[in-house]
Amino acid sequence: MSFALVQLNGTSPGNSLTLDVNAPPVTLGRDPARDFPIDDHMCSRLHCRLWFDGNCWRVEDCASRNGTYLNSRKIDQEILQPGDAIRIGDRLFVFIQQGEEVSGSGWQPALLESTTFVARVPDSEQKDAVVGQLKGKGSPDSIRNAAILCRLAGELHEKDSIESMLSTVVKALKAGTKADAIVIWLTSIDGRLRRYGAKPAGTHEAPSPLASLAMDQQEALLVEQPGQADVSMESTVVDQTPGSAICVPIPQRTSCRGAIEVLRNSLAEPLKQSNLELCIAVARQAGLALENLEHRERLEQANVQLRSEVSGTNRMIGESPAITRLLELVSRVAPTESTVLVSGESGTGKELVARMIHDSSQRSTGPYVAVNCAAFNEALLESELFGHEKGAFTGAAKQHLGQFERAHRGTIFLDEIGEMSLNCQSKLLRILEGHPFERLGGTDRIQTDVRIVAATHRTLPDLITDGSFREDLYFRLRVIELQIPPLRDRGDDILLLAGSFLVHFHKKSGRGPIRLSAAAAEALMQHSWPGNVRELRNAIERAAVLGFDAEVQPDDLGLRLTERSTADPTSPASGIAPLVPQSSPQTANTNLADAELRHIKAVLAQCGGNKSKACKLLGIGRGTLYKKLMEIENRGL
Repeated sequence: MSFALVQLNGTSPGNSLTLDVNAPPVTLGRDPARDFPIDDHMCSRLHCRLWFDGNCWRVEDCASRNGTYLNSRKIDQEILQPGDAIRIGDRLFVFIQQGEEVSGSGWQPALLESTTFVARVPDSEQKDAVVGQLKGKGSPDSIRNAAILCRLAGELHEKDSIESMLSTVVKALKAGTKADAIVIWLTSIDGRLRRYGAKPAGTHEAPSPLASLAMDQQEALLVEQPGQADVSMESTVVDQTPGSAICVPIPQRTSCRGAIEVLRNSLAEPLKQSNLELCIAVARQAGLALENLEHRERLEQANVQLRSEVSGTNRMIGESPAITRLLELVSRVAPTESTVLVSGESGTGKELVARMIHDSSQRSTGPYVAVNCAAFNEALLESELFGHEKGAFTGAAKQHLGQFERAHRGTIFLDEIGEMSLNCQSKLLRILEGHPFERLGGTDRIQTDVRIVAATHRTLPDLITDGSFREDLYFRLRVIELQIPPLRDRGDDILLLAGSFLVHFHKKSGRGPIRLSAAAAEALMQHSWPGNVRELRNAIERAAVLGFDAEVQPDDLGLRLTERSTADPTSPASGIAPLVPQSSPQTANTNLADAELRHIKAVLAQCGGNKSKACKLLGIGRGTLYKKLMEIENRGL
């Protein structure tokens, strides 16, 4: 297998040099004594060299004044592949495998020597050509091309894949140029041109020298070849040298995306200037459409990644039977459209459950709006939920969209629903029954598509008895009811949550305790947690800020004495069963050891299974961590 270097432009296009793997390195430069002399004032006397390293050919810049470029990228040293374009000053060379055509287009590099016409259209002329196409001059070509461009503009932006978009481009060019073959070259990740869709992924096909030239110079080419016989072709790949060709770059806002090669075999009807102008206009539309599509795909991928990260943070931590059952119910309820009523004490995580329902529903791409009904008086709450028109009341200086309108095609979370006035309850009931509503001071009837998740820490049946809550609304909200258990009933989840919060605050501040002491773990387990998870989070944050040791001590938590921690846990008067049995010191020590292991397990989970990070946060060695993990496995924790 032998290779050659072929010059594509300048005073001697088509000149080539066969490369010998056993010969010394080949030098290129302005000095006539070089193996391949270059007639360009921007070229150094010794500009670059090519050599075979035993496995592949390489090109290396020899400290030249203006640099060596490979496929439009400035390089110091790089491996060469067939079809690579090397630019030195204004001169362009292509590295080819000798004895084979450079591409499926059929263009042999030596044939450029007999080129009869090369039209290079600079940017200003490209713009004029495009404008001329759209204005038209009354000729049949102009009228046809204008119609093709208008139709193409509409079709391109309806496509949702590169395959369908390029297929549309090919159809438009075939209709406008009557070409025998159209080849689209796109730049790959490594910067090299690849023929799009011609061969299975992973295979290499050397680009056409015309594509390399158009891409590097970012200029359009129109080439005619004299003296070639007319050959009929059935396929879209031209295996013989065509009679004429057009090659135009695919421009984008900041770079060049590739090139389009249009080939016609007939010598009697070669491609002409009007075909070139159409190809330039089509390439510009294709470049912008490709850029927009790829930008949209990147945004969608980023959106999916962000939603995945957010959904990971909006997960309820816990392994207790009560939480396991709750998470199972959430996974079953979320995909439906049913209204959900979430009840539980303050600080148990009602809004977190509502967010989990939204993120796991079919409305996850829509808005999520949370409203605390207890934060507004009656008039303001009605305005907040349903909106108002300008002048509806004193201070209403402009129209205000209510939260139900903002949550259209999404989820609205109504926290503390028990604090809502009877008037607002009446409007809410009508929305739940599918009726439209009006803004305050308005007459327009507004229909929204919203899923409602309500929450309360109060007992709604008691409010119904008192006459402060509508019974019909209660039954309409209570299609699905989810009860969130208080923290004191979640057992060892207390330590899992504490470990998670401690890791979070340590990462946030970069200082403070990194693990719970056995005494702190016991204090957490003994506390009654009237404020539930919110109180636990605040206690851990306080310990992370004020703690000085590597371990959190009970005093760092700042827990107030409660009935659960002061009363005799075995006393019937307390009404609370002890979470840590007090039967013997041995049993207490066992529970503390289990607490330590659960804390280690929680920290490891928070670190995503990264043992090095877990060891750093816990302040222990890797061997100790492995030993603790074996204990966790043996105890079935």
